[in-house]
Amino acid sequence: MIASTLLGACAVTPSNTPITNIEQQLGKQFPSIKIPENSLGKSTATITTDEALTLPQTLHILLSHSPQVRIELAQLGVADAAALQAELIENPHISIGALKPENGGRWQLDTSLSQPLLALFTRPLRRELAQESLLEAQLRLQSKLQQLIAQTSEHYFSAVAAMQHCYVQNKMLEATTARQQLALSLYRAGNMSENNFLSYDNELRRAQQQMEKRQTTAYEKRLELLNLIGLPSTENIEFASQLPLLPKEKFNHRQLLAQAKAHRTDIKIAQQQLAIVEKRQQLVKQQNGWRDITLGINAEREFDGANNIGPELEFALPLFNRGQGKLAEITANKSVLDARLQQFELDADKSIAVALNLMDSARTQIKILEPALSVAEKRVELSNREVNFMLGNPFELLAIKRQQIQLAHEFTDALKNYWQARTQLELAIGQALPSNNDEAADPHSDHSTMDHSKMDHSKMDHSQMDHSAMNHPTMNHKDHSSEEKNDSTHDHGKHQEHHHD
Repeated sequence: MIASTLLGACAVTPSNTPITNIEQQLGKQFPSIKIPENSLGKSTATITTDEALTLPQTLHILLSHSPQVRIELAQLGVADAAALQAELIENPHISIGALKPENGGRWQLDTSLSQPLLALFTRPLRRELAQESLLEAQLRLQSKLQQLIAQTSEHYFSAVAAMQHCYVQNKMLEATTARQQLALSLYRAGNMSENNFLSYDNELRRAQQQMEKRQTTAYEKRLELLNLIGLPSTENIEFASQLPLLPKEKFNHRQLLAQAKAHRTDIKIAQQQLAIVEKRQQLVKQQNGWRDITLGINAEREFDGANNIGPELEFALPLFNRGQGKLAEITANKSVLDARLQQFELDADKSIAVALNLMDSARTQIKILEPALSVAEKRVELSNREVNFMLGNPFELLAIKRQQIQLAHEFTDALKNYWQARTQLELAIGQALPSNNDEAADPHSDHSTMDHSKMDHSKMDHSQMDHSAMNHPTMNHKDHSSEEKNDSTHDHGKHQEHHHD
């Protein structure tokens, strides 16, 4: 009875582990998201339709609304339950027996109360082991959330780049339309053969098809992003219309690898698993085969009414099974985890190298494309002047403009690749990279003048994907105006303003 009272005092139900620790860790690793306390999976983020969503706002909606986040949070409850169970000890055992004399008389009663002692002796170590397992589960959850953040960032940049491609392709369509209308006027005046005119006419159809494909791709990218952050396809929100500026930043591979070893969750999980295995090894050694030890009180009433009360101790002799197999298994698991930890570090090293290589390649391409776009802009300006003074060919001017627009497409792809590779680098090191707005404003690559407001994205009904809202020119030659529509001033601010260093 005394033992049961002492053990009952130990059987205290602990409070559940809050998710606040995970929110705090994510807040440190991704400070731009600004995660409010107790907001993961609670659908508390405000969705605004007044202005375009930035990447941090989009990630905030992900952590608040996405069902995938709630799935991962629910799985943490399994580890919480295991930690709670480790706090508890086995219930005491009570047994009652009765014997009736053959010739009649008083019954003989046997009663005993017993409690296994091993659970009590190993309770502190088991609690510590359960807390280690809970921490491992939290790290796994944190890793899943980091992967969702990286995946959402990549989808965000893809969606924004797709919209930017639509804007650039719309300029291509305008240039091709102007070229076709000029050819139509010359054809009607008898200054162009029908064969040449049909070539320009088909070229316009091709441009219209490309515009349709770009719009469809942009709509699909938008749907993928909305689905990932937990919003329906009919949600009336807009994302940024242009990719962020190319920041002036340099990274050191060794420093990034050191950060990865300190912050990357798979490495932390492997280290945590090693700690758990070592705790289990201590637990098995502490048991040393003495697994079935029971202490209790035995009470007996004889036939003559005499009462006998005394202690009772029962244990199994560890003659054959002393946990040798479990110790061997734990030793093998430690070897596996040591090798796995080394492999994770190699994987981190490779991921960092790949991401840095992609970022360097994208930056190099952008440095090549910037002067190429500047040259194309200058050629458009000179050719336009020649056409105005009747010294140049309007068709050559339109061809140069198309080359400039194609370069803008390639520039958009390179910029998208840079930001997606940067996202992969953040995932590789396990935390967000430092961001400095002052350094990001590269004076040699000022893309902030890209005026996407001239492309009214609100005309694109994403819920119905009404491409007619883009006002594509019809192919009815009778409706074409024979008046030439030359763009005397090229507003390069509608694309990107590129300065050659």
